[in-house]
Amino acid sequence: MTSGSLLPDILRLHGPDCVFAYPVCDPPDRETTITEANDAAFSLLGYSREELLALSPADIIPGFPALTGNDFGPFETDDRLIEHALTTRSGVPVPVEIKSHVISVGGRAMNVVAARDISGRIRSRRLEIQDEKCFSAIFGLSRKFDEPEEAILAYALEQVRDMTASQLGYVYFLDAAETGMTLRAWSADPALNQNDPPPGTCLVSESGLFGAPVRQRGPIIVNSVPEDAAGPDHPGMPIPVVRYMGVPIIDNGRMVLVAGLANKEGDYTKTDMAHFSLPMENAWRIIQRKRMEEEMVEAVKSAKKASRSKSQFLANMSHELRTPLNGIMGMTQLLLGTEINNEQKEYLTLSMEAALHLSKVMTSLLDLSSIETGAITVTPVNFNLPDTLESLIKPLALQAAGKSVTLGHEIAPNVPALINGDEKKLRQILINLIYNAIKFTEQGEVALSVTRTAATSGLLGDMAELRFTVTDTGIGIPEDKLDSIFESFVLGEDYLTKRYGGTGLGLSISRELATIMGGDITAKSTPGRGSAFTLTLPFLLRDAKGGSCAIVDPPCGPTRPLRILVAEDERVNALVTSGMLKKRGHTVTVVGNGQHAVDALIEAPYDLVLMDVQMPVINGLEVTEIIRRGAAENVPRDIPIIGLTAYATDADSRRCLEAGMDSVVTKPFAAEELLAAICRTVAD
Repeated sequence: MTSGSLLPDILRLHGPDCVFAYPVCDPPDRETTITEANDAAFSLLGYSREELLALSPADIIPGFPALTGNDFGPFETDDRLIEHALTTRSGVPVPVEIKSHVISVGGRAMNVVAARDISGRIRSRRLEIQDEKCFSAIFGLSRKFDEPEEAILAYALEQVRDMTASQLGYVYFLDAAETGMTLRAWSADPALNQNDPPPGTCLVSESGLFGAPVRQRGPIIVNSVPEDAAGPDHPGMPIPVVRYMGVPIIDNGRMVLVAGLANKEGDYTKTDMAHFSLPMENAWRIIQRKRMEEEMVEAVKSAKKASRSKSQFLANMSHELRTPLNGIMGMTQLLLGTEINNEQKEYLTLSMEAALHLSKVMTSLLDLSSIETGAITVTPVNFNLPDTLESLIKPLALQAAGKSVTLGHEIAPNVPALINGDEKKLRQILINLIYNAIKFTEQGEVALSVTRTAATSGLLGDMAELRFTVTDTGIGIPEDKLDSIFESFVLGEDYLTKRYGGTGLGLSISRELATIMGGDITAKSTPGRGSAFTLTLPFLLRDAKGGSCAIVDPPCGPTRPLRILVAEDERVNALVTSGMLKKRGHTVTVVGNGQHAVDALIEAPYDLVLMDVQMPVINGLEVTEIIRRGAAENVPRDIPIIGLTAYATDADSRRCLEAGMDSVVTKPFAAEELLAAICRTVAD
């Protein structure tokens, strides 16, 4: 076999790989051509046999001298595989893996070069890299949530432009009619030195290729852009566009934005489109979520602002109503204490009852507002349960007797007498339940029973769950209204034909207060036979020898005559308060503002100060703080101070106590309420 016929057989042994051979020349001969090649080489490179064998190895191996290291000398790769490229007849490089060795054929040294096409592997590798970049872009977007919309869009656009090796990128938002476009992001390869963005706004109908995805309502790829589509007559093209890919983002059937990329070096593919669409869709979802959260935040702010405005309005209205109401009630009480005939007494009593009813309505509205805004808090104290029940039953029993209704109460033997809880709210709930029972009972009886349902131990000590049940023989409640009577402003009767009156707030407020205290209220009723309301509340147990604080409101007898300073700017209220005090033998001085109160205390000694909270010049809270700091010369820091306020919420009372007042009396007040507060404060 001749050497000429042996070489093709040797090359054929390399199977599917592209293989060609050329002689080893020493010295190098640049005129050397390829001696032989296999069919795979002709197929891969696109040459005929005659064409390929007329070429030098340097014609098909880019950078041939650098690769071989010695031009046409021996080219040995040993066990190495070298990633390189071969130039095809069309001039397109093909990525290959090269292995070369020197053999002797017919006494002549030949370089045999085997090249394996790795285009598929390179594509897979590029896809993996592109996939990684795509997921990296999506992850990066998730960390941009707190940034402005423009920053989110700019990041997404920069990522997809880099991912697809594009030169240009843009994002336009569409108006609601999908006819107008507004530029929101623009990205250009820095190598272009292109700083001029497309037009900020344009019509979809006049946007040329950049608006094509909107007009087609779907993604578009154009790898050979016609000259008329990228010409100067079409806005949005600051530089010529050769290849283009665009995608619209559709949300709930409406196109919200269109994004595009242009001038990739190679053709755009469906894979490019997938890697383009995913980050842009995620960018829109993040923007949409941001907008929803911002709208929710604004809605919450608006709701809170409205709630604050309502609460402030109710507080102001309460103050404006309670101040004159205190004067009306006070003057009525003073008149009732004078010599009057029975007819006059009846009229004054009815006037007093109407004023008390109005005061209860205002208190209910304020309680409702405080509950809605979360301003109600639990204030636990030690108290004697039988004494508390006795004190609230007595005045209600008189009301029941006026209707020939019997009111009684019973406490089970195992119910503890000394407990710890919010006595004030317990009284409020029970008074409301018993008052309602009396109101809706024309004959028969109303009864309060107290039982103990459970006992547990907790971090704060032994606990007892007590059940307060108020039963009556009244008109009852229809079954279809039992679920709604605890809703605000709901009455148990038709408002046009109602006989019993009411605001529809009492039961709603009572249940809310019970919930705040850790309990509940339930109701059972039979129309025509009566109702039963059950209040269940937990309390801490306190024995007679221990406890964290003393029993509240100890009995208090008449006090000695006192020198009392009344700081009150409202003339009628000042007259009422001083009249109540003078009738009990106290010496009273009245001043009209906070500055006069400080001056009066400096000039003369007093046993007690009744301090209106809202006054001109210096308000009552500021006067109290001045005294407690010792900033008022010759005025004892510990002089007893009772606050008088028409602001009736728990928060208002806390502000007074935090300022240094010893106690607070809310307007309108009865003479007995004011005198009891004086008794407690002076006794302390």
